[in-house]
Amino acid sequence: MKRGIVGNEAARFTDATQEMARKYIEDAIVAHGATTVVSGHCHLGGVDIWAEDAARELGLELITHAPTRLTWQGKGGFRDRNLRIAEDSDHVLCVTVDRHSDLRPGVFLRGCPHCDKPSRGGVPPHVPSGGCWTAWAAAWRSWAIVPTVRAELVYGGCA
Repeated sequence: MKRGIVGNEAARFTDATQEMARKYIEDAIVAHGATTVVSGHCHLGGVDIWAEDAARELGLELITHAPTRLTWQGKGGFRDRNLRIAEDSDHVLCVTVDRHSDLRPGVFLRGCPHCDKPSRGGVPPHVPSGGCWTAWAAAWRSWAIVPTVRAELVYGGCA
């Protein structure tokens, strides 16, 4: 199975939420018997790079679709890259956080422009990501929303 893994850039995560996201990624790869990981190799780090790290650590095949230009439109842009991820994946997992790392507890966003549509119900509130756009372009998709408060308690040394 080819598992596409996409999501938020590194700046959206704290150390604690990064650790939880890495665990979600590895668990998703192992639990679903992935033989290949498909990544967008985001230049801003984050989920794409952590998925690549997990694939290497698990000895799996890795397909990366890095953009060749940092624009949405055009050949080699983000849209083109995201479509290639969706097409090359049997299933796309989008890993996001429930709120920005720089917001105080209890402050949430209004919603994700990709997921907050009546026809796309069921995705819990989360920080928007281009990964959401990619997941919606895939035939099979799911989300892992990292709960900031829980991550801080479990991985942040506050427990």
